[in-house]
Amino acid sequence: MYFHPLQEDISKLSEEDLLKRIKELTSKVGTARRFGRNPDILSKLQEALSTYQNEIRNRRIEHWHKEHKKARGEPDLGDLVNIE
Repeated sequence: MYFHPLQEDISKLSEEDLLKRIKELTSKVGTARRFGRNPDILSKLQEALSTYQNEIRNRRIEHWHKEHKKARGEPDLGDLVNIE
């Protein structure tokens, strides 16, 4: 996973905000490719884009797993564990 100290905490962003950032970064990557003068900038933009895309993918996979668990009637692990 890519992490930059100036990058915001993407786990706190809504899916709408993530998709907005992905669209912006995709545009910037395209511009960087067209001009191609600084491969380091292109690399960093691609890494940042990948981070946002991975976050969206992970959220959707997690949501899918939760929904299929409910559909199959499987209990949540929190229901099975008694910590008292």
